[in-house]
Amino acid sequence: MLNRFRLLITIFLLLTASNSFSQTRISSPYSRYGIGDIMGNRQAISMAMGGITIAGRNSSIINYSNPASYSAFDSTSFVFETSIISDFSTLKTSQLSQHSNYTTMGYLLFGFPVTRWWGASIGLLPYSNVGYKISDQEALPNIGKTNYLYEGYGGINRFYLGNSFNPFKNFSFGFNSSYLFGGLNKLRTITFPDSVNFFSTKAWNSSRVGDLYFDYGAQYKFVFKKNMSLTLGVVFANSTNINVHNDTLDETLITSNGFEYVKDTVLYVKGTKGSILLPQNIGFGLVFKKGEKWLFGTDYSTQKWSALNSSTQQDSLKNSMRFAVGGQFLPKDPFAIGKTSYLNRISYRLGYRYSKTYLELKGSQLTEQAICLGFGFPLKRTRSSINLGVELGKRGTIENSLIEERFINMTLSFGIKEWWFIKKKYD
Repeated sequence: MLNRFRLLITIFLLLTASNSFSQTRISSPYSRYGIGDIMGNRQAISMAMGGITIAGRNSSIINYSNPASYSAFDSTSFVFETSIISDFSTLKTSQLSQHSNYTTMGYLLFGFPVTRWWGASIGLLPYSNVGYKISDQEALPNIGKTNYLYEGYGGINRFYLGNSFNPFKNFSFGFNSSYLFGGLNKLRTITFPDSVNFFSTKAWNSSRVGDLYFDYGAQYKFVFKKNMSLTLGVVFANSTNINVHNDTLDETLITSNGFEYVKDTVLYVKGTKGSILLPQNIGFGLVFKKGEKWLFGTDYSTQKWSALNSSTQQDSLKNSMRFAVGGQFLPKDPFAIGKTSYLNRISYRLGYRYSKTYLELKGSQLTEQAICLGFGFPLKRTRSSINLGVELGKRGTIENSLIEERFINMTLSFGIKEWWFIKKKYD
């Protein structure tokens, strides 16, 4: 028992003191808009099934997308999950293409029962990410060549504490209390290489985010004969104003021998208070399953991004929509006693997702879609597993001089399930 309490303390310190892993460096020009790329749920299990999460309910899985699921934890066990994520992308225009990739730590999640009717979870994960570097050039009358460089980095992290309650049989509800924090940094540089009469300019804006955010969920499970069940889920988050402190710095530059020197500071404003309105989110889902043999589910959700109000930037944002469908097949119980092929103990997953993103550029609302697959590998003599989720998809288009992103996203997760307060009878 003492060792488990030490593990609890270690995990808590990791969750509260380490956030560098969630500052993912990405390379997407579309992260320039709004609050960056919304990360969504990158857990390997749900990712492999298209991202179905709203009706997901399992005693061995921490489903933070619907906090009502926490009451499914066994009353004598705790669950821990962490991951490594890798993304590979190709950016294409009608004439050019560019490849990029990165690998980073994904998230830390911890779930545990409080009582038989009360479950809880804590976690640290990325909420959004910004990462881009875009250059452009044009020739202006009486000025000549003019170069533009747009750069951005940073993101918003999420630390949450969730609770779920099971007031009567087959029904549960819950909520997540989250603290969103981080920084969005954006830089614009304009240079005039053909003219000595104009100074280069650099405009830098940094937005520091820090505020509370709440989301809610409910689930109801219908139980049928032959070990069949149908779970319905709903999630909801009200529109919330998130506090932001903005720093702005505008400078003129002199270039000499390939180096830039600051000539004048045109504007410097520090700590201006503002806010970002995160929109209302509502989603519905269902999962139909037969024991642990197989399951099939679908999700639908929408967010009113057109109501987003940012003190730092006004973008052309539209209401987003996400649809996902997927399933899992497990030939044999992976933890059953007796001889069986290891291939029969692996979970096989497949899914598809489609979404209309919140971005509208040049009159076109960008869409994103992906085919998803994955596997769950049980570890011998434990209730733990290793899970792999992969999605192959694309976002955007090369039409209207826009950029198309083709990507392969991967998540490798490590899920640990251990017993509480049970003394071992043998080693």
